[in-house]
Amino acid sequence: MKLAYVEVAGFRGFKEPTRFDFPGGFVVLTGRNGAGKSTVLDAIDFLLTGTINKYEVKGAKGGGLDSHIWWVGDGAPEKHYVSAGFISPNGREIAIRRSRESGSDFDPKSLGGELCSAESLADSWPETLIQTTLIRDETLSKLSLDLPEQARFAAVRAAIGGLTGPDHSQRTTAIHKAASGAKTNQEARLAEAQAELGRTLSALTEARSVAERQTDVSEAESIIAELAADLLSAAGDRAEHLRRRIADRKQSIAVLAEGIEKAARLQSEDAYFASQVGQAELANVQAERDSARQQAESAKQLLDAAEERAATERESDSYAAHIVALLDHGEAIGLEDGHCPLCNAERTEGEFSAAINSARARLSARGERAAQMLKALQEARAKAEQATAELVRAEQKLTDLEARRDRLVRELAAVREEFRQFEFEGDPSNPEAARRLVLERQSATTRLEHALFILETSGAHDRVTALEGTVERLRAQVDEEQRKVTAAERAVEAARQIDNAAKSVANEVLTEQFDTVMPLLKELYQRLRPHTDWREIETDFGGHVRASLNFTVGDGRNPQFLFSSGQRRAAGLAFLLAIHLSRPWCRLQTLLLDDPVQHIDDYRALNLVEVLSAVRRSGRQIVIAVEDPALADLLCRRLRSTVDDIGRRFELGIAKDGSAAIQKQVDIFPLPREVLLAEAS
Repeated sequence: MKLAYVEVAGFRGFKEPTRFDFPGGFVVLTGRNGAGKSTVLDAIDFLLTGTINKYEVKGAKGGGLDSHIWWVGDGAPEKHYVSAGFISPNGREIAIRRSRESGSDFDPKSLGGELCSAESLADSWPETLIQTTLIRDETLSKLSLDLPEQARFAAVRAAIGGLTGPDHSQRTTAIHKAASGAKTNQEARLAEAQAELGRTLSALTEARSVAERQTDVSEAESIIAELAADLLSAAGDRAEHLRRRIADRKQSIAVLAEGIEKAARLQSEDAYFASQVGQAELANVQAERDSARQQAESAKQLLDAAEERAATERESDSYAAHIVALLDHGEAIGLEDGHCPLCNAERTEGEFSAAINSARARLSARGERAAQMLKALQEARAKAEQATAELVRAEQKLTDLEARRDRLVRELAAVREEFRQFEFEGDPSNPEAARRLVLERQSATTRLEHALFILETSGAHDRVTALEGTVERLRAQVDEEQRKVTAAERAVEAARQIDNAAKSVANEVLTEQFDTVMPLLKELYQRLRPHTDWREIETDFGGHVRASLNFTVGDGRNPQFLFSSGQRRAAGLAFLLAIHLSRPWCRLQTLLLDDPVQHIDDYRALNLVEVLSAVRRSGRQIVIAVEDPALADLLCRRLRSTVDDIGRRFELGIAKDGSAAIQKQVDIFPLPREVLLAEAS
């Protein structure tokens, strides 16, 4: 399998969708710093693992890695995703995608079966694949000479693990862990049994001390017969029944005392309503209410009569108004030929005027009666309102007095109910007598406590015997739990030895298999020539259980402390390339290099180009990112393309909107087999 393409959108420095089609030969990514070269390789890492593994710190001030995986520049991209395609030798393509909104669209196990052999597939295959496929400048030192010896061995084991066969160390480690857990649980059970034995021994000591104060129980029997006769025949532990009875009585004493104090506060009120004065006041208030009610009814009757007369008078007023109108018209018209214009009777002028004046006098007397009638109506209304107000005041006074009496009755009833619940014979209306009864109950409770003490003392010998039996049983249990702990310790030791043996065997097998890889490491080291004096490198495996891989040069010297930074990186390249080329379990024939010559001088850079040229001739696809255009030119000439697997160069830059973009794409075709032709003679 090889990489067919990588497409990014809204990812890291790429805002707009950008697609990189990878030929089967090689790909050179070039451009200045920040142009997006490393982002293309980061996209492959993120697509497979869901993160970018070169960043050890995932969270920081100003936003962690999760906040900077996607585009953070100006404007919002339309899409946020990373996709890639893998192509097999027969042309079958597998496309995968991971987006910000929906995550990955592929099954990791299914994809792992395509890129790795099924027998070596593990859940962590994406991290192992990226670690052994993508060589970064940031990790050259950390994952090579500067890597701890045991971690370096683990890296080699992950790379060539397919050669070693099944690894049983995980299973044996799990067994060892389970045995240790069982031992811990058994130790906890032992500690619990020992704690229970300690508590029982303390109780036994206390019981023996009580037994030494043994007294006669006749007094206790007499007290119980007098104050709690029902407990003499109670089933079960009589002391326990008596203890509960004492607790109940103590609780009742507190409640009864509170009720008595409440009854004492109500005593004056109760005495008032029971006295002749209180009863007389209630009778007087009721009489006032009845009198006010009668007066209100009388005033209402008078008001009704006045309103009826007023209505009659209002009807008369209407008649009078019509008469006045007739008089005015008749007076205005006057006699007509000696006849009245109203009745046509024959009249003289004097008779006509006298009749009109007489009618007007009668109407004036009627107005005075109407005024008197209105005044009488107003007075009747005022008396009715006053009588109603007096009735309301009398009823409210009676209501308040009755409510006061009813509240007294309820509160006294509540106190009586409390007395009844606790079978107390006191009367709330006589607090002093009730207080004496409470004191008697308290004294009786004290006597019952004394009887309980006697009973507990009398049963101390029986309790000592019972506790001694319990101690013997608990000691036997502790001995049994101790034997189980010893057996668990032996099991843990056996599991540890099995685990160590499994790891030792696996490491020995891996050591034998690494001997087949060692020539490749030595050859790559010689070709890269990290150091002018020490041109060969040796390896040494140490430890049987916690194995380690050591590098030496010269007479057993440690290159980690002899080589410069650039020399360590060159040696690290040889180590990482050897690991990459030693992966029989991996079906992905693609090598990814992210600016591997950043800290290597020109001489070693030329050696690396020649090594990569040899790797390319083996049929592997190489994708490399470099900043130097001249080095990019050299790589395009030396990495050799073929008719079937051409090369391609991408020149990256920054667009006007600040996004990384492809500025130029050039295909690198194979050179002609014959460049110079002889002239025809």
